[in-house]
Amino acid sequence: MSTWNSTLTLTDAQIRAANLSAETVQNVEVAVNYERTNQPGGSIEYDDFYNLPDDYDYANPPKPGSIIKIEEHTNTTFYTLPPTVSMSRILYASETLNGSSVPASAYILWHYLPRAFPYLTPSTEDCNHHRSNTTQQSSNPVYPIIAYPHGTSGFNRACAPSHLRSLWDSVQEPFTMSLQGYAVIAPDYAGLGVPNVTSPYFVLPAQANDLFRAVEAAQKTWPHLLSREFVIAGHSQGGGTAWAAAARQAKRPVQGYLGTVAASPFLDVLDDVAGEGQAQVNGRISAVAQGLASVYPGFEPGQWLTEAGLNRLELLTELQGCNAVSGALFSAENLTVPILKDGWEETVAAKWWNNVASNGKDEVQGPMLVIQGTEDGNAIVNVTTQGVQETCERFPDTRLQYVVFEGLGHVPVLYGGQHIWLDWIAERFRRVSVERRCGMETVAPVRGVDNIVPNQNWFISYNVYGV
Repeated sequence: MSTWNSTLTLTDAQIRAANLSAETVQNVEVAVNYERTNQPGGSIEYDDFYNLPDDYDYANPPKPGSIIKIEEHTNTTFYTLPPTVSMSRILYASETLNGSSVPASAYILWHYLPRAFPYLTPSTEDCNHHRSNTTQQSSNPVYPIIAYPHGTSGFNRACAPSHLRSLWDSVQEPFTMSLQGYAVIAPDYAGLGVPNVTSPYFVLPAQANDLFRAVEAAQKTWPHLLSREFVIAGHSQGGGTAWAAAARQAKRPVQGYLGTVAASPFLDVLDDVAGEGQAQVNGRISAVAQGLASVYPGFEPGQWLTEAGLNRLELLTELQGCNAVSGALFSAENLTVPILKDGWEETVAAKWWNNVASNGKDEVQGPMLVIQGTEDGNAIVNVTTQGVQETCERFPDTRLQYVVFEGLGHVPVLYGGQHIWLDWIAERFRRVSVERRCGMETVAPVRGVDNIVPNQNWFISYNVYGV
């Protein structure tokens, strides 16, 4: 019995325009129906929450960090959240790469009980003014904040994690964080969620702006519930965003910042991309190409993409497809259809993107924990190690701990290192001091890697039948 609640069939015109084989047609249709089935309450086009208020002034938008719309209690029956967790959504004014205002969306996860730490201060108070007591009072609970930048879900507005039943990364991070008693503030990133905004995909400093401004807007919305203090923690694209946020913090300090966890982070983006499989490269670079003109005027996707690549990018946008659909399209008939032009990575635009989006060359504000798997096929271990080493050589007083996990891949490192990064976050809220130095270590499983589960072979499915 099928559990899809979507039954899209590609038209003959769509198939011809993208020059799709019968196998790719089937894969794309399955991927689209899977993705749409996992959208809460149907298409994002019919979710009025993401539409800006009628009085929103595009000519004079609110300044970054302002709140635009509040959904205090999101209908969680549409989602696959853990028991005891509730959710809110907001529209807020974020900040583009050049500093202008742009509307964006975010979600906040609230646990049944906030975790108590000494010296937490509500957002209404100066974070330098500590409470006289050493534990929270039950009459005035305050949620400690984890600012969570998500991994790549896609670049279309329908790919906003706040409009996915499992919030995209589910138990890997946001569910686990929330169940520990933290308020998880998670931006969708500008271009995902709110209509008529182009996503500057993988321009990591822009996503770092989304992160800080989401925290600011949420603190303004719930000043007595949310702490002034926050820790940043992200993985993959979110790990790169977390690193970019730590670099931003070194230049533009934000009150309440306690530290950053960067898991499987992208550092030198061209070097990382060079280590990925070709299908992943096709999809990632096509996604970058669709939005690069929003931060690099004059760029056109055709500078990087072949005609076939452009046609598939157009279809992906038309379908509002996300990662699964992108994978089906850009696998390109088992890589027999060229998607990227030869030498795209040598173009002026590619070098500009690499310079702007890459991490590891600037000072970061610690404390910082970086975790990395040796078998990562996306954020390549050698690239991460080099970035860490160069950062520590340039800035030897950086409080940075780098942990490499033998035998683990891109996502499994989150599970293998879960107690390490969760303990590290808790120590930041307990104000455990960290030496001004870099530390690097490699860990391996006591019983070897042969019998561990190497990758996630399951996904969370909505309980359609109520069983």
